[in-house]
Amino acid sequence: MTNLLSRLFVRDYKNTSSPVVRRAYGTMVSVVGVVLNILLFGAKFAVGLLTGSVSIRADAINNLSDAGSQIISFISFRISAKPADREHPFGHARIEYVASMIVSFLILLIGVELLKESVAKIITPEPPERSWISAAVLGGSILVKLWMALFNRTVGRRIDSAVMRATAADSLSDVLSTGAVLISTLVMLAFPELNINLDAYMGVLVAVLILVAGVRILLETK
Repeated sequence: MTNLLSRLFVRDYKNTSSPVVRRAYGTMVSVVGVVLNILLFGAKFAVGLLTGSVSIRADAINNLSDAGSQIISFISFRISAKPADREHPFGHARIEYVASMIVSFLILLIGVELLKESVAKIITPEPPERSWISAAVLGGSILVKLWMALFNRTVGRRIDSAVMRATAADSLSDVLSTGAVLISTLVMLAFPELNINLDAYMGVLVAVLILVAGVRILLETK
C-alpha cells in the first residue's frame, strides 16, 4: 500500500535525496494521517454519544487532536519555509511555535474537561449502554492505527525522517490506549452483572494520555 500511494502521489518517488520529493512525501503522509484520524474520530464519537461511553469519546478526541496536530504542523511548515520579507525580516519560523502552542492549549483544555467528566462518572456511576458495535469500532481503529504506524515508519526510513518515525511511535501508543478501552468494553459485555464502571476509569486513563500529549507539544515549543 505504501508503494502504491508513493507511485500515485509522489513524482519521481525513488529520488529520496531531492527536497521536492521529500516534501511530497511529507504532504502525502500528512494528508493520509489527517483523513484517517478524522474518520476514526467521527466513528468513535458517534458510538460514544449513542452508548454514553466517556472513554470512547475521549479516545475519539485523542484521534481528533492527532489530526489537528498534523494539520497545524503541515500548515506551519509550509509558512515557516517562506523566505524573509519586509514584514517578516527574520522569516516566518516563529509561526510554527505559535501554532504549536495553540494546539497544545486546545488539547489541554479538552483533556481537563474529559478528566472532569470521567471523575464525575466514577463518583456518580452512569454505566454506558453495552454494545458490540463499540467493540467492533474500537477493534477497527486498532487495525487502522497499526497500519498508520507501519506506513509512517516505512516512509520515515525511506526519506530518513525523524518526525515520521516519531509519528509512527505515537500511532503505536494510540493502539495501547484504544486497546485499554476495548478491553474494558469487552469485559462489560462479557460480565453484564459487573457493578464497577470501567468505562469511567478508562476515560480517566485516556484523558491523562491526552493531557500528556498536550504538555509534550507545549514543551516542544520552547
